[in-house]
Amino acid sequence: MNKIISLRAIACGSESFNFSELFINSNGREETLPVNVLLLEHRKFGNILVNTGCSELLKKNMTVFFKYKQKHKLKFDDTDCITEKLEAEGSDPMIIKKVILTHCSPECCGALPLLPKYELISSAQVLCLIKTRDLDDDMMKSTMPEMNIPVKAAGIFNGQTPLKNYFKWIYDILGDGSVLGFDIRGHRKEMMGLYFPESKLLYAADAAVDERVLDQELVPSEKLLETQSYPEDYLVTLSTLRRLHRECPEITIRFLHSKAVPFGS
Repeated sequence: MNKIISLRAIACGSESFNFSELFINSNGREETLPVNVLLLEHRKFGNILVNTGCSELLKKNMTVFFKYKQKHKLKFDDTDCITEKLEAEGSDPMIIKKVILTHCSPECCGALPLLPKYELISSAQVLCLIKTRDLDDDMMKSTMPEMNIPVKAAGIFNGQTPLKNYFKWIYDILGDGSVLGFDIRGHRKEMMGLYFPESKLLYAADAAVDERVLDQELVPSEKLLETQSYPEDYLVTLSTLRRLHRECPEITIRFLHSKAVPFGS
């Protein structure tokens, strides 16, 4: 019996990317892709979010917001907030018991203060950025949760997983082996990807625009590398994901901006 009953992506905003500018071997035009929030139902822990998507809180300081939009073609309105999305489906945001955070970015933390009650889970490195407010983006500071919310740093996973052939540290996010985490530093100062062993779905957050970067072996341009916090680490992470993609075809890799996030047993 699977521990995770269901998993689906909810678009909470969108972002546009010009593939021909971001990759030197792409002729693709500008595309608008979703900002995904994952909602999973766990047999023991109930409803859990992976990230929270955008919210109007990001526009609290309009000067900073417009400066951010010069680099990131982010688009959203109040109906894109995860709390609004849940209520539109007839669900109370109170059903969310835990939030797993992959990294600190406006697209991931945008609605954290709007959720009524939850436990925040991530790697110790990501949580340290939240606790110390050591953020390189002023816009992020208005989207940080209250200091008194419960937080949990995921422990090390000691079981068997193919991820150990590719990543140094593997985290047991919920403590039962149903969601594993791994470091994919580069795009941000600290970032964590997730792996769902039961469905063989690997969620690599913002490590690439989407899976076409792997499928088509797209090569990042200087313009793309300039937007990464640590360009060298970004390229190492991308190379690792490409190797995993080639050597483990049974694993489906998806990203924060993927158009479809499949889930199956």
